[in-house]
Amino acid sequence: MKENNKVIQIILLIIGTLILSIAINLLFLPNKLSTGGASGISLILYHLYKIPIGVMVLLINIPLFIIALKDLGLKFCSKAIMGTVLLSLFIELTSGLTNVIKIEQDLFLGAIFGGLLNGIGLSLVFKADGSTGGSDLLAQIIYKKRPISSVGQILLVIDSVVITTNAIVFNSISIALYSVIALYISKKVTDIIFEGIEYTKAVNIISKEGEKIAKEIIARTDRGVTMSKCTGMYTNEEYTYVISVVTTPQLPLVKKIVKSIDKGAFIYISDTREVLGLGFKQNL
Repeated sequence: MKENNKVIQIILLIIGTLILSIAINLLFLPNKLSTGGASGISLILYHLYKIPIGVMVLLINIPLFIIALKDLGLKFCSKAIMGTVLLSLFIELTSGLTNVIKIEQDLFLGAIFGGLLNGIGLSLVFKADGSTGGSDLLAQIIYKKRPISSVGQILLVIDSVVITTNAIVFNSISIALYSVIALYISKKVTDIIFEGIEYTKAVNIISKEGEKIAKEIIARTDRGVTMSKCTGMYTNEEYTYVISVVTTPQLPLVKKIVKSIDKGAFIYISDTREVLGLGFKQNL
């Protein structure tokens, strides 16, 4: 079973990096767009000095890998190295695509479809537990050394710097703005494919009829429920605190259940990014 998983991960890594390389050569490069990272820097250097993009992606990542191997370990870096090498290889192999597929330069279409392909490619790489190095790897290194902010926030700063540099080099605000659109679409598509389009909600209920509500939620949604006793500090009365994680389509039903049993119940609902366990994704 483990061998099969490894084969599937390698296939996903290959397909994902191939899609990324197509997005770079067919849509980002002709329109001078960037979504940040090592590929974004490589695109700038290609336009300025004609340095091959694939080669530059690899060269930029080499010092990052050396640092990461020491700080993050071989296991973490192995798939990042594999992903980066594959990306660099495919970028060079697909560099002649513009000669075969004729696409007019269009910043809007480049940002929309480039971001879409980039998001699909990245999500497949992430599903393989891989990485393509660049800003992702740099953000991890910075966070490891100085955890002053989240990895996501550090990544946003790095990508913003690359996109700003891109705008300065090409003296175009339009390129920067369309690059931001491409980056946003890429991140959204990655989230949808990697985490799933059916988001989950954590429903928190405080009611004197908590036990009845809990039983009804279990019976009608087939979702687990956790209960505990609590005291309202304002009224000094005893309540039951109920929490259940449900899918977004199930949310209206849960609200209806609560309202039908206790119209005065206090409810607050929060988004959950990922749920592991019975009824949802299986914990690895």
